[in-house]
Amino acid sequence: MLVERLAWERVLFRMRLPGLHLLLRIALAVVLLWIFHYRPGGLAPIGGLLDPVRGLWHNARTAEHPSSVDLNTLPVHAPVTVERDERGVPHIFAQSDRDAIITLGYVVAQDRLFQMDFMARLAAGRLSEIFGPASLEADRYLRATGMDWAARKIAAAIERDNGIQKDLTSWFAAGANAFINNLTYARLPLEFKLFHYKVEPYTTLNAARLIQYFNYDLSFETDEAGYGELLQRLGEEEYRRLYPRHSPRYKPIIPEPYSQETGLASRDSRALYDSSALALLGRMQHTLQAVGAEGFRPPKGSNNWAVSGSRSLTGQPILAGDMHLSLSLPSIWYEAHLVTPTTNIYGVLAPGTPLLIEAFNDHVAWAFTNSGLDGIDHYLLRLDESRKQYYYDEAWHDLTRVLDTIRVKGASPVIDTLMYTHLGPVVMDSDAAIALRWVAHDENNTLRALWRMQKADGAAALDSALADWYAPAQNVLFADAHGTIGIRVAGMMPIRGYGDGVGLLDGTTSTTAWTGAVPFADMPHSMQPERGYLTSTNQQPTTHDYPFYVGHDWPSAYRSLRIDTLLSGKSRHSVQDLRAYQSDVHVMQFGLFVPLLRDLTGLSDKAEQLRTVLLDWTGEATLDSPGPLALFAYLQALKQLAWDEPAFEDQLLPSEMILYQMLTEGNARWLDVTTTPEVEGTPELLRMTLEEAARHLEETYGSEPEGWRWALHHKVLFRHLTQTPALDALWRGPYAYPGFDETLGPAENLTVTHSASWRVVVDFSHNPPRGQGIYAGGQSGNPFSRFYDLHVPAYVSYEYYELRKPETAGMLPVVTSRLHLLPP
Repeated sequence: MLVERLAWERVLFRMRLPGLHLLLRIALAVVLLWIFHYRPGGLAPIGGLLDPVRGLWHNARTAEHPSSVDLNTLPVHAPVTVERDERGVPHIFAQSDRDAIITLGYVVAQDRLFQMDFMARLAAGRLSEIFGPASLEADRYLRATGMDWAARKIAAAIERDNGIQKDLTSWFAAGANAFINNLTYARLPLEFKLFHYKVEPYTTLNAARLIQYFNYDLSFETDEAGYGELLQRLGEEEYRRLYPRHSPRYKPIIPEPYSQETGLASRDSRALYDSSALALLGRMQHTLQAVGAEGFRPPKGSNNWAVSGSRSLTGQPILAGDMHLSLSLPSIWYEAHLVTPTTNIYGVLAPGTPLLIEAFNDHVAWAFTNSGLDGIDHYLLRLDESRKQYYYDEAWHDLTRVLDTIRVKGASPVIDTLMYTHLGPVVMDSDAAIALRWVAHDENNTLRALWRMQKADGAAALDSALADWYAPAQNVLFADAHGTIGIRVAGMMPIRGYGDGVGLLDGTTSTTAWTGAVPFADMPHSMQPERGYLTSTNQQPTTHDYPFYVGHDWPSAYRSLRIDTLLSGKSRHSVQDLRAYQSDVHVMQFGLFVPLLRDLTGLSDKAEQLRTVLLDWTGEATLDSPGPLALFAYLQALKQLAWDEPAFEDQLLPSEMILYQMLTEGNARWLDVTTTPEVEGTPELLRMTLEEAARHLEETYGSEPEGWRWALHHKVLFRHLTQTPALDALWRGPYAYPGFDETLGPAENLTVTHSASWRVVVDFSHNPPRGQGIYAGGQSGNPFSRFYDLHVPAYVSYEYYELRKPETAGMLPVVTSRLHLLPP
């Protein structure tokens, strides 16, 4: 039924030569946007959009690439052939790396030009130029993070060093700009016409901004002031108990204990509390969330695992990865295959990066998960009465003030002032000033690391290339054709002389400053472990004896426990097994919280019915079961009742592992419900929880468990890149979707907007290695193209595509479009 529905939607909601329904929906969206959301001039002149020759109709008529094209407008040195397969994936056959990257820039711009532009604008804080005054505050905050300030430093360093990073960005720019410079209005992507703005040339700065976007998405947090408030409210002892530095239950990424002495064992620091700073960061977070730029949040995780030849049925390594990010249309990823005399590589890139990010060549494959290293600190500043100086180490220092112009569509430019200290950029209002120290503010060589990774001929070379990786910090899992598997936490890990980076820090003294970085040799890593497998799922990477401070707000680590059970539970695994683990929907919370209900008595009929549903359930979050919704309601009610003390009002709640610990210990202080005169223990709290959850289920979903089936209430939604509901004609879904919070097949919340953005499995029993993979969406950014959402039915059903790596042109079974590039 799902596949049939998706196929029918593609008929109804896509303009293919051209499908009238989607054209009318988008035209209506244009009219409504023009009338209700923008002043005259904010949106494109409506006549141009509906022009049958140059407007939206042209985007529909030209949605697919011609079957064959010859071009001599790109600065290639030798002929290049591009063959797009049955999914629109470009296979680039070039006689040099230079020509391959130039061609890559061209084809990515062909398919994803708006995305290339939009992501760079978001990182630069330039959304107001597209959307008008509604985005002004978001732009102010985005600029205050220092993303663009640092991107300009990175781009300048790339240009100054004049090495491979400059070559890569220059080559990619040559291809992208060859496409951009020949665009007419009629050929502009839909969004440029809709929001009525011009395409800018691609530069090195665009690449640097895209790196900064990923830094922001995977490492920028504004929660630290909240921890300071919790410390003040709870007291030192209870705070450390409820918010421990180390996860209470987890399987570390690095299986071996860390024995090396460094003399740098970290210690807890005391976070400051300031209500004005807390309010300032809260407003910043709320404003940025409204434009889809919330920074790092727990759904942005990832999984990867690999088995060595000794643990695989093939006798050779198998590697699997799935990066958990936002599910957007177009997708955050773009597939490509590049063949040159020195490389045959397949993988995904983020449109605008000149290299593949997660990929495999003929020798080695790699997959990322976010490390969760604490790479940002927030310093509470003391300003003088003029608010032009800050106090540091018993002296006053001038704030560096930089005038900044924010251009706003449909309004006059806004002149703003950006503030900086030696620590970093400053976020401030009339009541508080906070300096940000963030790893993303430093110059880095991430592109050089990716280049070396793509040229790696084995695990050792891949691992060596990670010495250049700076930010965002990642757990990089790799396997090679020689039988080696390995993993390394790669990136800049700050050493803090004062201890950890928890909470709001004192910005008046150098005792809280960073003193260096953990050396590459001391970063957590493992190669060829005795157990024969490695995995990371965003859990704490090391055992408790690791001497450096890594982080403190680790997720509940259910995925680490589940995948370790699966990998350790069989002596050997197949390719199909590793694929199946990516779709595993066993709910680990079931094994912790449901057994607590076995002996519970004294319940109402409705609560007893809920208890029975939970106890009869297997713990699998499948679509036909009422169990997942029952558990969801049960856990929601449990958290609300258990953490109802004023200390947790609008604050970061302790993890579910800590809650489970409290329940098994019978800790009356935190289990007591504050609205009742009695002092509740574990049995009383669980009874109240079931009664409240049963009431909520009946009111919201009905009294019969048949109406609680997961398929009816748990959906995945693919939003347009801008995330604006005004463009919901470009969205897809919602569709019934299995999984639960922290299952290996990730599916947090009732409406899933973040999940596995790219699933891949690489099998080294073949020469060269073979891959299977899929991402949600499709290759094209044009919503009128069949390649816009082609993958969605297969993705929702956990199917995979073969990732073909032919060595020469003419070997693909299906070619939908062929491009021949000749030297000028």
